[in-house]
Amino acid sequence: MARINLLPWRQEERERRNKEFITLVVAVTLLTLLAAFASWSYFNNELDEQLDANALIEQENTRLDTALTEIDSLEQRRDDIISRMQVIQDLQGRRPVPVRLWDDLAKAIPPALYLNNLKREGDVLTLTGLADNPNIVSSLIRNLDSSKWMGNSAVSNIQQNITAYQAAPALNNTVETGEQPRPVYPEDSYVQFIVTTKVQSETPNPDDADTSASLGGEL
Repeated sequence: MARINLLPWRQEERERRNKEFITLVVAVTLLTLLAAFASWSYFNNELDEQLDANALIEQENTRLDTALTEIDSLEQRRDDIISRMQVIQDLQGRRPVPVRLWDDLAKAIPPALYLNNLKREGDVLTLTGLADNPNIVSSLIRNLDSSKWMGNSAVSNIQQNITAYQAAPALNNTVETGEQPRPVYPEDSYVQFIVTTKVQSETPNPDDADTSASLGGEL
């Protein structure tokens, strides 16, 4: 015998489909929210890591700037030390020059010649004195040029008939006391000269510098 369903099955079917649709929409919404949250978490984590990296880079840049400043300061100190060392080395090299210079100058003065004035201006020495004859002055020039501490010597002035010793002032009682006139000295026939020579700028060899330094230390 056939069974006839008189219940409202269409209404039930419609409700069932509505429930399935709502369930599907809720599931899709939940999945979308989960995907959005996962994406937000991922990009937020990436942003935090990038910010940390930027902060680290800024910190390293600050440290490098400090290091560069210290390096510049050290380079300036090094340049100052090098400059001082060069000055000291130059002074050490030129220290024996005056001693050698005066020694050679004393050796360069020939007999029958004497100096009455010596002046130095910079590297130029000016010698003023009296000599027996011009040949003696020429000998002095050669002796000065033969020294390694002096050179470019030349006569700037020379005069003859110079009285070496001036006579004493005359007194009123000269005749009464019978004072003898001034005798004639050999220097009366000397020539007066002015010679210039230039101090050589070369520093002595290391052996001379070491020897002079050791002598200075002993003294």
